[in-house]
Amino acid sequence: MADIRIEKKKPVWPWILLIIILGVLAFLYFYGSLDTDEPDDVDNTSMEEVTYAKPQMELHINENETI
Repeated sequence: MADIRIEKKKPVWPWILLIIILGVLAFLYFYGSLDTDEPDDVDNTSMEEVTYAKPQMELHINENETI
């Protein structure tokens, strides 16, 4: 009689866990460090407040006309 070799499947979850850990480390490397020595590109100049007043419309009534 012939021998049939039965091999168990290797687990996949360690590879998934490794990919998740590498993803978290890559995210922290690129976006995690907020304490940089580079100055922020924030424009701190003050802005002048400008308001616009719409001129009133003048109505000219012809006094000779009757309504």
